[in-house]
Amino acid sequence: MRILIAEVGTNAQNVDVRCTSMQSADISTCTSVQDQVELISQIVSDVFPDGEIITASGVTQVGQRLSPSPDIVLANFADLVDGLSICQSVRKQAVPHTFTILIRQLIADRSATMADWKVDLLEAGADVCITSTDDYQLLRAYLQVVKRMAKAQEQLLADCRLFQFRATHDPLLTNLLNYSGIVSWLQNQLDFSLRHSTPVSLIMADIDNFRQVNNNYGHLAGNAVLHQVAERMLTSIRSEDAIGRFGGEEFLAVLSNCNAKQIIGLAERIRGRVSHSPIQTTEASVSVNLSIGVTTILGEIGVEEAIKQADTALYRAKQLGKDRVCSYDKQPNLSRF
Repeated sequence: MRILIAEVGTNAQNVDVRCTSMQSADISTCTSVQDQVELISQIVSDVFPDGEIITASGVTQVGQRLSPSPDIVLANFADLVDGLSICQSVRKQAVPHTFTILIRQLIADRSATMADWKVDLLEAGADVCITSTDDYQLLRAYLQVVKRMAKAQEQLLADCRLFQFRATHDPLLTNLLNYSGIVSWLQNQLDFSLRHSTPVSLIMADIDNFRQVNNNYGHLAGNAVLHQVAERMLTSIRSEDAIGRFGGEEFLAVLSNCNAKQIIGLAERIRGRVSHSPIQTTEASVSVNLSIGVTTILGEIGVEEAIKQADTALYRAKQLGKDRVCSYDKQPNLSRF
């Protein structure tokens, strides 16, 4: 875990620096605020032996240390305004939640019965508020509570990422987006293309005669072919582009900032890489070819129309004999049977 320990406005001469030693419940007098800081740091190190501890001095530096977000912010402060400023800075980081523990240094001439300041800080986003004269075993206990909550949050976020991945990726070809995932990706790229006047290209690829693979060698061999075709396609595109399983043995690739000339060359490279060598399955060595349709979009167009263009080009490649790349042409009117 990443823990930020901050000192904010605690240099005043009349700050009460009494604290409780870690070894005893008796109150001992620290000779300086620095002694108290060292005590706090040691408690944090004891509770988080593998934690990464970073430090900050002043509200401005606290804000600078919040990127990337620490798991815990522990701030030692004197003025309520500083405490509220820390809460405001931390709460700008929406997810994941950064747990905030505030230790207020009491000023000698300030009444210790000011109950409202804790309410103000908790309402501003603090998770724990204690004073410098509290038993520091209380701080240790609060840190243990926050540690459990932070671990629970970490597991929850990991589960959310896993569920999100499963919702957008094909259950068989786990490196590929599924239908909804690739369509959502396409929508985002079309929106980006429209805002920035850049082209976005589509590749619709279909494995030729795939049904014969299933019929002759079985579905396990068919699954192996799908896996290998997906891997060969993935190694042919840029890391910023995406491929999804559009359905059955059809794949849709979306390539941002890729013009009409570039997409033809890329599609030919994909076709060549897939058919270059047979795919080895436990049942047989299977030669595989692809028919590919491509289209390039520049301007306002809907997702369905963009997919329709790529699909029309793919159908043309099938009609012309398969194992080839065809680009979308508005002129031909090839009706499906």
